[in-house]
Amino acid sequence: MDNLIEAIRLATITDATEEARATGAHACRTLLLALEAKTGDPLAAPTSPTDGTAMPQFAAVVGALRGMQPEQLLDLAIARLRAALPADAAPAVLPLKFQLVPVLPTTKGATR
Repeated sequence: MDNLIEAIRLATITDATEEARATGAHACRTLLLALEAKTGDPLAAPTSPTDGTAMPQFAAVVGALRGMQPEQLLDLAIARLRAALPADAAPAVLPLKFQLVPVLPTTKGATR
């Protein structure tokens, strides 16, 4: 999983090579397949439009991810992304707000 996250990170830097971008795209496809997999179904290897330049460890990573539940994969991805944040970064969580609308009591037989 660390290899996939690292490949995506390297693909998104401004001066990334075409090979790095292709590898990052392949890593994204791999994560997407893992997150969309149904419980108990085997993971299919992602198809890649590259000409075979993808890193060979992806097969090993996909094999390692094959037995994980989608919820576990999502939790792992969230944990890795949170770990990549600076230590002083606070999540932007807004408080839950409700607008109260006054309701007038109705009287039986009253009309407006």
